[in-house]
Amino acid sequence: MRDRSSFQTRRIFLNAVIAAGISLIAGLAGCGSSSKTPQQAAGGPQRYHLAGRVVSVETAKQQVVVDADDIPGFMMAMTMGYAVKNPNLLTSLSREDKIKADVVVNGNDVYLENIVVVKKADQAKPPAASDAPASSPQPAK
Repeated sequence: MRDRSSFQTRRIFLNAVIAAGISLIAGLAGCGSSSKTPQQAAGGPQRYHLAGRVVSVETAKQQVVVDADDIPGFMMAMTMGYAVKNPNLLTSLSREDKIKADVVVNGNDVYLENIVVVKKADQAKPPAASDAPASSPQPAK
């Protein structure tokens, strides 16, 4: 009789351990983030709004380097190069232009679309102090 009660005790313990394990797995599965947008849930590209200043335009690399403000939900303010898939978008850009654009993130692929120049760079800037002549020319004798 003692063997039978020992067997039943082990069986109850084993059933309790299995039930606890299943409950733990189910509980952890429910802890995942559910705040995905429809694009994220479908695996589509994510879009963020960028505003910043053009540092350089590298047409050979199809890239523009931008000193960007904070991009909410994506990254803090920083200067970095962004790929541009449509090379025609680069033709209207110059150094120091203020721009707005969409940052498209599709997996590891990050690029700019819908680039709009908000303010063109001032092309008629006065020369820097280091560019000024050191002294006035000497009169001819």
